Amino acid sequence: MENAVKLVGREVFEVLYSPVKAFRKIIEKPDLKGVLLVLLLVISSTVVFQFVYNSKQLYENRAPKNDDWTESLTNSHSWVSNGSLLLDDADYQMGNSSVTSSAPNSTSIWLKITDFDSINCSGEKGYNELFFWINWTNEAETFPSSGTLKLFSGSEDSYFQSDITDLSSSGEWTNITLKVGADQGWSSTNSSDWQKITGIEFNLVWLDSANLTMKVDGLFFRNYVSPIETLGFSMAMLYLFVSAAFSVAMNWILWAGIVVIVSKIFGEDLGKWNVFFIIIGHAFIVTAVYTLVSALAFSSLPVVSLPLDYDLQIAVFNAIWLPNLAYQVGTLILWAGEVWIAALSAVVVRLMRNTTWGKAATIAAVAFGIRFILRLFIG
Repeated sequence: MENAVKLVGREVFEVLYSPVKAFRKIIEKPDLKGVLLVLLLVISSTVVFQFVYNSKQLYENRAPKNDDWTESLTNSHSWVSNGSLLLDDADYQMGNSSVTSSAPNSTSIWLKITDFDSINCSGEKGYNELFFWINWTNEAETFPSSGTLKLFSGSEDSYFQSDITDLSSSGEWTNITLKVGADQGWSSTNSSDWQKITGIEFNLVWLDSANLTMKVDGLFFRNYVSPIETLGFSMAMLYLFVSAAFSVAMNWILWAGIVVIVSKIFGEDLGKWNVFFIIIGHAFIVTAVYTLVSALAFSSLPVVSLPLDYDLQIAVFNAIWLPNLAYQVGTLILWAGEVWIAALSAVVVRLMRNTTWGKAATIAAVAFGIRFILRLFIG
């Protein structure tokens, strides 16, 4: 039994360095044990690749999850102001509206949101950024002399404060992202605690009275987290294993089916489907090799922080990863591995049907082209 296992293992790895010799043995006596060994190795290498790939990506995590705070004046939160409050569904940046306050003949205008669930902005798992859009209007078109943002902690007497005076011109939206948490330059009043943020206040002040308007939209806390960290290591590994097993199985079935169909078009019958399926499965041992090499290349990629918006994700990817040499090399290795499998498939067709190398290579090339086109649509 032990000798049989060693023999199967030898034939499997012989595909890598002496494919003609190896496939002659495999075609003569197809063995399910060999292809199961290949399947195990390919799934394992794919899990490693996906772990490396996913560990290099951090995804935006928001509180609230959607643009809930500026879509209603009261819900699980409450907006108050020194002016007249309304939802503006004509001028906004995210969602369907912005929270708007108008204060006539005043030297200041403030908007305040309270009563939302306590937000943790402390430690590695806490939120570390506050994101919002703000728009102010002064009919005299003078700039505010001062602007402050307060983060309340438990009560309005305990808060952190930051300066937001530097805004765009009157009537223009400004996008602001502030780092939150300890050592981020916020002043602290009373017993404020970064683990317990319960309200936010925007306050703009002018030297002279005027008709004032303030609008706030897209308000949320956020951080960037790894999908592996979000799921937990055990659940993440289980998910990666299931995902890898499904991906490998589908690729194996699809490739075998394409080669069989193309071979028949060229007048070559590869025999029983189940037998050919086992034989061609041995070619996928190269996947374990090129996937691990590609994972090694990708391991040197910089970590990217990806926003929720898909178009912005593509923009980040194009700016940071696409020009990176490690990404280019890793991707090239993946495609070279696909060509390697096609070449081994030509060997299989040649040996099974005793056809010419030219015809076998043509069948493999056409099958590769079909697989490439399908990949553009179904991955």
